[in-house]
Order: sequence, then C-alpha cells, then structure tokens
Amino acid sequence: RLNLEPIGVACKSNNILFCVDAIQSLGVFEMDVQKIHADYIMADGHKWLMSPEGLAIFYVSEHMREQLKLHQYGWHMVEALGDYDKQGWQPAHSARRFECGSPNMLGIHALYASLMLIHEISINKIQASVLSNTDYMLDFIRSSKNLELLYIYPAVYNSGIVTFRHKNIRNSEIYKFLTENKIICAIRGGGIRFSPHFYTPREKIRQALQFIEEFNAS
Repeated sequence: RLNLEPIGVACKSNNILFCVDAIQSLGVFEMDVQKIHADYIMADGHKWLMSPEGLAIFYVSEHMREQLKLHQYGWHMVEALGDYDKQGWQPAHSARRFECGSPNMLGIHALYASLMLIHEISINKIQASVLSNTDYMLDFIRSSKNLELLYIYPAVYNSGIVTFRHKNIRNSEIYKFLTENKIICAIRGGGIRFSPHFYTPREKIRQALQFIEEFNAS
C-alpha cells in the first residue's frame, strides 16, 4: 500500500530503473503503471489474481523493452511469428520478445477467466470487500485477550493481509490446529497470516478466528 508515485518520480529524475513486485496488489488494488512511472511490473497469477501457479504477468514500458538483454530464444518471441521460412531471428518489438517458448495456454485461459471476473465485479468493489474483511479481523484481534497483532499501521496502509499471534501458544501449534480444521493460513513474519479474498464469507472468517479462541480454552 505504499504510495509508489513519489518513488517513481524520484527514480525517473535520477535515471534509476523502477521495478515493482505487484503480487500482493494486483487483483485487489488499482495500479496505474504510467502514473507511478514504473519501468517494470511483475506478478505471479496465483495469489489475488486467482489463477493457477506457473503463469505471471510482466509489464515493460515501451522505452525500456530493448534495454533488457535476451538470454534465450524461441519461436514465439520473434517479430515474424509463424513465418518458419524466415532466416533471420529478429526479436519482436513488443513485450512478446520475452516469451521465448510455447505459451502456457491452460494457465492463460484460467487467468483470462479470473480477469473477466475481476472486471465484471470491478476492482473498486473487490478492494472495498477485502478491506472490510481486514477491518473485521483487526477489530476481532484487538478485542481478544489471547491474540495480538504483529504489525500495526495507519489505516491507509491496510491490505488484505493480517498477521497475528497467540500470546500463549506457539505458531506451529496454532497452524497445525487450523490446517487440521481445513482453515487455510500461513506462518509468516513470526505469526499466523490470514488473507481472505473478497469472496470469503464473513461468517467463515469469524469461525476461523473463533477456533483459535476455542483452541486456547481446550
């Protein structure tokens, strides 16, 4: 949730390339690549974009495409795509120059379906829903006697990720208990990470947090 525009402006003013890892943003928050003056942006599709692993998005600004040195070559990255009789191997002028081999068609179709769903719902509604889930989790944890937040930021920096820990029980025990109850989470940054998407029912989030309270009672 950092304000990337002043970073991009500073990089541009000092002739520094600006590369953004957007894997925790795309699919939840708007990102204007021109506004933030990004030279490169990439994100794997398997997180908030809801596509399978093995397919990523890679944006390269037009004026930077030919400054990246190519280390591999394949039929899909040449300018004359499909012309198998052409002798020269001229890399494509578009960003296709970085797609050396046959595309991951199964992953592409799945990502396309996800993008259409995001477009249909609208990124603004998704963002509002995700942040509403986050607000609920933060309020629940703050009111709990047994749980504590590991990272506390001003609300403007809230995202879809909430990391917390139990005051008396090890993370490994909490994680084992939650996964055994089919609650998806992760151990990250010294605590338990919850990151429900827009489609996760509020009741499921409440139950997941309540399970931890009940685990303490047992």
